[in-house]
Amino acid sequence: MKKCFFSYFMLCAAILVNYQIQAQNSGKIRYVFLFIGDGMGINQVFTAQKFNELTLAPPLIFLENKWTFGLSMTECADSNKITDSGAGGTAIACGKRTSYGNIGEYQGKDLESVAEYLHNKKNFKVGIITNVPLNHATPACFYSHESSRKNYDNMTSDLIESGFDFFAGGGFQLGNSDTSKKIFKDFDAIISRFRENNFSVVFEGSPLKSFACLTDSRVLVIDTAIRNRQLQLTNVYSDEKNSLPCALDEPQYAMKLADYTELAQLVLMNRKGFFIMIEGGKIDWACHDNDALTAIYEINAFNAAIIKAYDFYLKHPGQTLIIVTADHETGGMTQGSYLDAGTSVKKDGYGLYLKKLLQQEKSYIYTGKESLGKIQDEARIGWATYEHTSAPVGIWAIGKGSRTFSGIMKNEDIKDKILKLVR
Repeated sequence: MKKCFFSYFMLCAAILVNYQIQAQNSGKIRYVFLFIGDGMGINQVFTAQKFNELTLAPPLIFLENKWTFGLSMTECADSNKITDSGAGGTAIACGKRTSYGNIGEYQGKDLESVAEYLHNKKNFKVGIITNVPLNHATPACFYSHESSRKNYDNMTSDLIESGFDFFAGGGFQLGNSDTSKKIFKDFDAIISRFRENNFSVVFEGSPLKSFACLTDSRVLVIDTAIRNRQLQLTNVYSDEKNSLPCALDEPQYAMKLADYTELAQLVLMNRKGFFIMIEGGKIDWACHDNDALTAIYEINAFNAAIIKAYDFYLKHPGQTLIIVTADHETGGMTQGSYLDAGTSVKKDGYGLYLKKLLQQEKSYIYTGKESLGKIQDEARIGWATYEHTSAPVGIWAIGKGSRTFSGIMKNEDIKDKILKLVR
């Protein structure tokens, strides 16, 4: 009798476990991670992967076979005009192509972002993470509506008023394109406004996980120690001073995006769901300077954040969707070239020598253009421009419904594809 009862109990337990597994893997997506590698073209991705193989560094997790792959076409609404992060980010966030430099609007009409929809209509918690200023173009496309990406003070106000729950990044740009409409006189004024709006402001100094208990308040995380050091930089654009340092220059900060991604999961976890956008903004800046090694280090830092999301996915496989893409390609990067030194005698022929990049010690901030150019030539990395191109970018996805993101699509299709999996 006891043996029969035990067998019956084990059968019921097995059925219950199976039911729980089925329940977890059924229904709608509740946890969405959207990773945007700013300026991260396909050649940048595979150059980083090849470099990692040569140097025995960890591979890019999103290139594993179980991830689906597609292509995203990056054009903006302006005829014959290559996109920027404002228009590119708006297309991804809001599902509508717009004009160059616009943020979350088209022809004067506000566009609802995927983050705004999920927050306002589905009660998702929302997190925005970047390693550049939090009011820079890409993150702003998810919470702001401006005719100019240079309206920094307006975008900061929109961020605070968005109702979103978690922000972590390098800092804030000051001013508006119309300088007569300046709102914040300095960084302290911005922080005061956050506190007035019931944000818990975290100036790092303790392990980030110690702040995971802040689940009942809105959270802003700024590493003021490194920001104060960044402010001392000379001969750089102001947005460089309000960003996290390049991973090549400060290796101890290479895990910062990853740390923020892990903290966001802990703070935002709830039964309704969450949406987290994570931007690797300095990939773009490295490519603007035709600096392959810095771009590779930034892609690897970006990859470390994706691994944190992937670890979460393994615990919630039926309810999690991870998407990795870019807003545009920067630099027209190519892998390898044929070198004949302008003579009739062939010299070396076709080649790609990525280990030559290792002679570079610091990023574009500290390395002159001439030295950078020489290193790229020796490695046989080619660049077509210092600006953006219209090349398609990759889109990788894993999770329930990830096959939706295979094939060729427009950047403005991404929002609708996400919502169809969540609704």
